[in-house]
Amino acid sequence: MLEKIKARLPGGIYFQDLMKVFSDALKKKITVRDKYLLEIFFVGSYYAGNSLSKLYRENNHLNINGILLPILTDNILKGNLITEFLDFIYPYLYNDYSNNNGEGPYLYHQVQIQKDDIVIDAGANMGMFSALASHLGGIVYAFEPVKEIREKYLEKTAQLNHDINIVPLALSNKTGIAEIYVNSNNLGGSSIMLQGQSGTKEIIPTITLDDWVKQNNIPKVNFIKADIEGAERLMLEGAHWVLKTYAPKLAICTYHLPDDKEVLTNLILQANPNYKIEYAWKKLYAWVEK
Repeated sequence: MLEKIKARLPGGIYFQDLMKVFSDALKKKITVRDKYLLEIFFVGSYYAGNSLSKLYRENNHLNINGILLPILTDNILKGNLITEFLDFIYPYLYNDYSNNNGEGPYLYHQVQIQKDDIVIDAGANMGMFSALASHLGGIVYAFEPVKEIREKYLEKTAQLNHDINIVPLALSNKTGIAEIYVNSNNLGGSSIMLQGQSGTKEIIPTITLDDWVKQNNIPKVNFIKADIEGAERLMLEGAHWVLKTYAPKLAICTYHLPDDKEVLTNLILQANPNYKIEYAWKKLYAWVEK
């Protein structure tokens, strides 16, 4: 509760969003994003998520301009729904990257998904990015090691969309097992890296991307998205051959650990020095010019 109050005080993220909405209002340029930012500020992300769900509800699922998602019953995930919508669905739908004060989109500048691209979604969660990638014509492999979120939501997302293949493994720097901290109140925040989190410990299977690609005879890898709660560096350590051989486009979160930018950049360039790298919002974007 205290964090929510701080976010609405001067300097807080919600307060900053509110100032941007007022700026748009003065310019008479109120956007769809502004509407939801106002709802988040005054009534909370859960209610804004409910509002979004009502707008796009179609029978037993959500249809966001062809991006199909299951109906969410978890209150925290309803809040995550509006956050992820504003971060990377809204920019795609409206080609509007302004006033994005969140984690930022996964598709940006040179880092885009083309039809028939093989897409790795590391940390698929409920599958919102997987659904977007499927909508764009990608063949998606959605890595999600947490059984509860797979069964509650990701499997439904895969059923609603084409070419989403669920992989119940965690991408890491070794093939084996690991402990993951699973917080039933925030399943998307489960981590094998961030120690001391609340929740229960579970044993999950891990695999390197290099091993998985070779074992499954995957012919190419075109795009890797990663939001895996601090384990992004482990995933890259285990993807050296893939980065060198296929040079996939990368969209990777950089906010979980203080040295993420430096460590992730070094790992990418060690694997393939031809990568161009750009930082924006809380993400790293990387590509090799063809």
